[in-house]
Amino acid sequence: MKTASMESPALDLLAGLPLFQGIGRKELELFPSIPHSFMEYDAGELLAAQDHPCRQLVLAIKGTIQMQTLSDNNRFAFCERLQSPVALQPEALYGISPHYTHTFTAQTSVSALIIPKNGVTQLFARFEVFRLNMANLLSTCIYRQGRWLWHNMDGDTEKRIVDFIHTHSTYPAGEKILDISMEDLGRQINAPRMNVSAALNRLQQKNLILLKRRKIIVPALEKLIQSRHA
Repeated sequence: MKTASMESPALDLLAGLPLFQGIGRKELELFPSIPHSFMEYDAGELLAAQDHPCRQLVLAIKGTIQMQTLSDNNRFAFCERLQSPVALQPEALYGISPHYTHTFTAQTSVSALIIPKNGVTQLFARFEVFRLNMANLLSTCIYRQGRWLWHNMDGDTEKRIVDFIHTHSTYPAGEKILDISMEDLGRQINAPRMNVSAALNRLQQKNLILLKRRKIIVPALEKLIQSRHA
């Protein structure tokens, strides 16, 4: 992990980041006075860990990141691949328990902008567009979580497996990896192991998933979701 200094071209990158879209170049020239740093991570390096305090805003500018979430009982883990530019759990920066709920690891070399919490507070004070972008991001997160509470989870075993993977995904597209035994998956969706095994094999025959020991690999979640509506 290396620290990079602020350079003029770096200001141009800010406009492409989710929370800075809509802020003009002239306004961004004020950014160097905000506490921040640019970090370079090698593949395999940790950016943030689940259950650890979130004291800074991490904005990945370049690279691919693996996001892993471990269940409370340590019985299964869920992995997603994130493509930059992306903000790493900005919702974890505030609230009753400001801790990460996912672990983020660099899959490729990753460039990231790190802004400590006091720097984020200064951005709120200086840029209305930043406040609106953050409010929109948090509102989207709240909406997705609230909407799934009322989602119909009935249906056959295949549908319940797809719904389980979908509900545990932050982004409804791209590669997902579920590390879980068939017995534990059956408990999660209230289905016998035999039914789970048969359903997973049918999905594999349709080239929608790939089964490995204790792993269910979904190459493209959007295709798996679409298969339930075909």
